[in-house]
Amino acid sequence: MTTFAFPLSQINSARLDSLVENSVVEGQQFEYKEVLQAGRDSEKTEFLRDVTSFANATGGDLLFGVKERRDSEGRQTGEPEEIVGLPGINYDETKNKLENLLRDGLDPRLSSVEFHPIPRPTGHPCLLLRVPRSWSGPHMVVFNKDFGFYSRNSAQRVRLDTAGIRQAVLTVETANTRVRAFRSERIARILAQETPVRLGEGGFLAFHAVPLVQNHDTWQRLLIMKDIDRAYALGPGTATSLSWRFNLDGWFVHAATQDSSRAAYVQAFRDGGVEAVYCIEPDQRYGGFHGINYERETIGLLSRCKNIWAQVGVGPPIMMALTLAGVQGKMLLASPDPTRGPDGVFDRDVAMIPEIVVFDLAAESDVILKRLLDYMWNGAGWAASPHYGDDGRWRDTK
Repeated sequence: MTTFAFPLSQINSARLDSLVENSVVEGQQFEYKEVLQAGRDSEKTEFLRDVTSFANATGGDLLFGVKERRDSEGRQTGEPEEIVGLPGINYDETKNKLENLLRDGLDPRLSSVEFHPIPRPTGHPCLLLRVPRSWSGPHMVVFNKDFGFYSRNSAQRVRLDTAGIRQAVLTVETANTRVRAFRSERIARILAQETPVRLGEGGFLAFHAVPLVQNHDTWQRLLIMKDIDRAYALGPGTATSLSWRFNLDGWFVHAATQDSSRAAYVQAFRDGGVEAVYCIEPDQRYGGFHGINYERETIGLLSRCKNIWAQVGVGPPIMMALTLAGVQGKMLLASPDPTRGPDGVFDRDVAMIPEIVVFDLAAESDVILKRLLDYMWNGAGWAASPHYGDDGRWRDTK
């Protein structure tokens, strides 16, 4: 099994040794490099071609510091012979140099490459670059006037011709359509009470975060995580007691309560996407519900998702969306003073907030979600969420 099947946190010196012991050969999602050279223009171009070939295909790992066996004619066979490491590598300097090259040498920019240094008890360290499949492409190498599009077949890098480029563009458009259709189908299921737990009758808020990249190795990486990690990493933040189990979609965590009006669950899908559903608790005194409770839940959940995505190799772009149901005629109440704000109410029972596509998961969760949460408050007559300051950061005004 190649390194691409494992979370980065589990790729260590022992894992590298097992590649040699088991003669794991290169493939569509995995390639060995004995040295890391990016000094001359030709070396920089070669590096960018390798990275984009993974990004424009199905994603993959570039592992630097591994010597390959050669056949009788001196050609590399794709089979590892020895872990030699990278003598004298300055990790921070190398990472900064390559990040700048990726920023300036590609169009459009590819920002989701992960750098994973691998120290070794004896010998020189290695470096692994994880390149997720990209849906903001296809990416073209523009450095040194290369102007080439690259992808990968089962064994090697290939340059795309006009037909290949056209197919890559159509694949991106298809992915966006697929994710939107998936969201609509899931909302229909929730409204029909086809949910892992029984929901109350007072309406719900649903948050979806779905990667545009469908990576079949993600499920295996999720399974490698310990059960207790799964149970508590994604669970609803307000629940005092949680329970979880597998289902046909993946696995889900839910609040262990018999009160369906307070039900909440988080469904983790096999591709790393999530669906979080919270029953809306109305405040009958003011004719609405307190928006800050659901902002807090959603921001907290996204932070927890980002931690897990980093472990299992799920990267951007990720479509995020909010949906509210059972809200027609209800106000969205501000905290701590529910009497302030416009008199507006939601004018429809099911409010599907327009999706956003997130390309940078390095930003803080509240910053990522601001536009989405502003949309939600727009639906009840507000100009924006009242819980963000002038600096664009969310404030928990309990």
